[in-house]
Amino acid sequence: MLIFVAVLALCLQVLAPYLVWPSRWNIPTHLVTGFCITGYIIPGLFTDVWKGYSTNTFNYYVGINFLGALTLCLGTVIPLFVTNQNYPSPFLKYRGLSNSSIIIAKRVLPIFLAAVVGIYIAYAVMGFVPLFTEDPLSARQFRGVYREPYYRVAILFRLSFFIISTTMPVMLLAAWEHKSKYTFMAAFLGAAALFLSLSRSSMATGILFFVGVLAASQRSRAPIRWYILTVIGLFPLASVAFYGLGILLKVDALVNMYNGSIFENIAAGSPDISDQLGWLNGFLRGEYFSYGRTIFGGLVPGNYQWNPSVWTLSYDDIGLDISDMGTGGLRLTPAEWGYANFGWFGVAVIPLVSGILNGFMLLYLKKAEGVLNRMQFAAALLVYWTLGMQIASFYTLSMYTIPAAGVAIYIWQANAKALNIRRAQFARQRLLEARGRAG
Repeated sequence: MLIFVAVLALCLQVLAPYLVWPSRWNIPTHLVTGFCITGYIIPGLFTDVWKGYSTNTFNYYVGINFLGALTLCLGTVIPLFVTNQNYPSPFLKYRGLSNSSIIIAKRVLPIFLAAVVGIYIAYAVMGFVPLFTEDPLSARQFRGVYREPYYRVAILFRLSFFIISTTMPVMLLAAWEHKSKYTFMAAFLGAAALFLSLSRSSMATGILFFVGVLAASQRSRAPIRWYILTVIGLFPLASVAFYGLGILLKVDALVNMYNGSIFENIAAGSPDISDQLGWLNGFLRGEYFSYGRTIFGGLVPGNYQWNPSVWTLSYDDIGLDISDMGTGGLRLTPAEWGYANFGWFGVAVIPLVSGILNGFMLLYLKKAEGVLNRMQFAAALLVYWTLGMQIASFYTLSMYTIPAAGVAIYIWQANAKALNIRRAQFARQRLLEARGRAG
């Protein structure tokens, strides 16, 4: 029974946005339904992931996530009761801007192309791509012998990587709406660059985001239902994608990741529960609370000791060199980050604040339904995906979201430019009409 409670609590922390915005347009939450299957439901209910840990660790894990899920859900719905839901949509001024899609496409294309060129230059300077190395798992994290070549182009690679993964949905939508084979080709090169990096989630998310916008924009509800079912089905397949790649490319390191049942192999591709249990098991042995330092640690370049990705691996040995560890850090839940910072007080407060922030942003975004066209809506969702979700995840701020959010805002501001053009046209028309009446 407690296992079911634990899995439910984990899923609630991911799916809480449905409480305030149960809409076909809530594509970010549709996407994470697939993660719930592979990261929580299959490992938690169909594998023995819980074995090997003490009863104390298990009880703490359930208690932390259950309390955190309750406070996060409470925070998410609070905006429903403290705001007037009948206020006019703030997006009305952007309705009917026929030229906005063209301006958005013109803005995203050069940025995307520059990022594509940048990432392939980075690959050339490094002298390798993770997919075709002898140790792909270390190469994808740039550990060991792959670290030094990566450091030579780290800024270029990361900047290009995050811009490609961020703008991919709008880039694909621009190609779709304007039927441009050259734009599709650019998008393909960008997706290939992400694929070569062995970043499954970044490549798949951009494509699925684009497909979700297409499905949500249809009059019938059938496409979005099929879309959600497809997402749920694809995520387990993506979890074992490295196995297929390993067989295809004859890379033993990828194949050897999977040596259990089908459920265990899926769980191996998303080891969130096992990672979190291992972290908590060690964390409970001492006083390792970060007291808020991991909230801002991600804003410091390099392997800063309070960077959340670094700290989850070295909390019991601050300053430990993690360069050769074959992981980029552990993915904790909002509740677990609350406990990591301030103990049980953090479990109660951090998810609550996160839910409140997210609830307000979702209610604001909800007002775009029926007002914006699908290109405009995609741009709005992009701002939420980059900036909004980082605000909601304030407990793990990251410097890497800054350029991505900046690009998303720049793309969204195409609507303001389109609005100014329309206003100028109306002003010119009224001037001509006035001159006509005077003459």
